[in-house]
Amino acid sequence: MNTALVAESFLRHEPADGTKAHLVSIQRDPGLAATLEGTLGAVQLRYHSLQLIPVDLVDDLPGIWNALLDAVEGFLADGRAEVAYPSIEAQILLERSGNLTKFTAGKVRHIVDASELVDGILDGAEAYFGFAPHAAQTALDRIGKLRTVAAAAAPGT
Repeated sequence: MNTALVAESFLRHEPADGTKAHLVSIQRDPGLAATLEGTLGAVQLRYHSLQLIPVDLVDDLPGIWNALLDAVEGFLADGRAEVAYPSIEAQILLERSGNLTKFTAGKVRHIVDASELVDGILDGAEAYFGFAPHAAQTALDRIGKLRTVAAAAAPGT
């Protein structure tokens, strides 16, 4: 498991009692997250002490993970990928620069290690699609194929 990059998935919780809506982590509170309806949520990626994707980019959670997988797939194929969030005005950009990668989500940009980034995104996507009751086996199969491509592309992914 990748510890340099930590991926966390959140679902939006709108309590019936009228209290303020908030995000619930499927990693830290899987019991509550499993009871929530809908797929509105966010992904947070943290690379060492850097926040790569802020949790304020709230959108369709499976759509965010699929966009990240599209970005990884394009990046592994071409060394560059730009993918839109499902329905908000934000882009995910991965661009190779030697063994490092420029990662942009919305207005946040950082330089990261390519292999740690790819492994962390694949780990996070696998955790989300393994948790989600509506997860398609095709997403998990796709992650497995991307792992194979990433392993063949190493070192430096």
